[in-house]
Amino acid sequence: MTLTEALDLQLARLRTRYARTPLPRYFAWWGHELVSLLPERWRALLAERADALLLDAAGREMVVWRQTAQGSTELGRVNLDEPAEAQKAAFARLRSALDAPDLRRIYCIDGARTLRRVVSLPAAAEDNLRQVLTFEMDRQTPFKADQVYFDYRVAPHAASERNVHVELTVVPRAQLDAELGAIAGSAPMLDAVDCWSDVRGGSRLGLNLLPAERRYARKNLRLRLNLGLAAAATVLLATCMLLWLDNRASALVAMQADVAKAQTDARQVSQLRKTLQNTVDSANFLGRKKRDTPLMVDLLEDLSRRLPDDTYLERLNVDDKDKIELQGLSDDASKLIGLLNQSTLLANPGVQGTIQPDPRTKKDRFNITLDFRALADAQAAAAKAATAKTASAKAAGGTHAPGQ
Repeated sequence: MTLTEALDLQLARLRTRYARTPLPRYFAWWGHELVSLLPERWRALLAERADALLLDAAGREMVVWRQTAQGSTELGRVNLDEPAEAQKAAFARLRSALDAPDLRRIYCIDGARTLRRVVSLPAAAEDNLRQVLTFEMDRQTPFKADQVYFDYRVAPHAASERNVHVELTVVPRAQLDAELGAIAGSAPMLDAVDCWSDVRGGSRLGLNLLPAERRYARKNLRLRLNLGLAAAATVLLATCMLLWLDNRASALVAMQADVAKAQTDARQVSQLRKTLQNTVDSANFLGRKKRDTPLMVDLLEDLSRRLPDDTYLERLNVDDKDKIELQGLSDDASKLIGLLNQSTLLANPGVQGTIQPDPRTKKDRFNITLDFRALADAQAAAAKAATAKTASAKAAGGTHAPGQ
């Protein structure tokens, strides 16, 4: 099988499968409705696609008909008894009178001369009907396949049906070859051989009994135009896609630039905010330190009030973390922790190391660490101490009243 035959077979299968669907009827209805909306002149231009030259043999004359959408009209006749050159000249004159001389040429025969019958075949054979009918020709007709020319039409059917009904039309090959040979001098190139459906000059059945190898090889300008339009559409689609991708890439680059600029601005704002905060903290550090740290005078006053007279300090140290270290001597260093716990200014007293007796003074040598209370805690403790002191004073005044 050649490549052309394989392509024709695949196209035939696709057309068959397409014909099974409702799409052909829908597109036919849709096209008819669209055409009906067009102006009359445009409808006439579209109807010219059905124009053709119909050839018919009447005795020793060849009748030439012009087929249009409105019907068929006789253009003239060519005498088949004249020489071949005269026949060609006569046929050329008839064609030159047309506004479209390169119309399809279809030879029409009387339908009564053909054998027509309906053949029922399995639905699976629909993809390759011509080959199946060739094999079935001697069973369905009195002829062998090489003795006839034939064509067929498939009756409409549902896709779920198991059988298809095919209307087979057969004409003896020898008889048709003789007729075509008689008109070969005047019209050697034929596009199809068809049958009149009723009377001569009327409508056709729409068949083509002429074998494919004998048909006139026309240049399908419409196919070329469609292929050109399809190629142009493909190029335009590819161009649109490339432009769309380029626009997306440009938008992405612009967006990335905006995001980078926004990130840079955000970092600058964050840095400025941090710098401002550091500046504010630095400006408020001394004031906050002075406000939150008790005065050394208050510390000395509190220690003087808490420590007993038998205790004196050798070293008092306050570091930058508000840690206080007391070193000194006392008759009873163990009771100092309890006394310092009552302070409203100091907190967390604790002995650092061990208490050791001093051999020279006979006193206990101590090393105590403390913390400043938080300002709010110190104020609360001071208020609590003042309240307790006031209550004690009132109680003492109440106990002395009767003695007076």
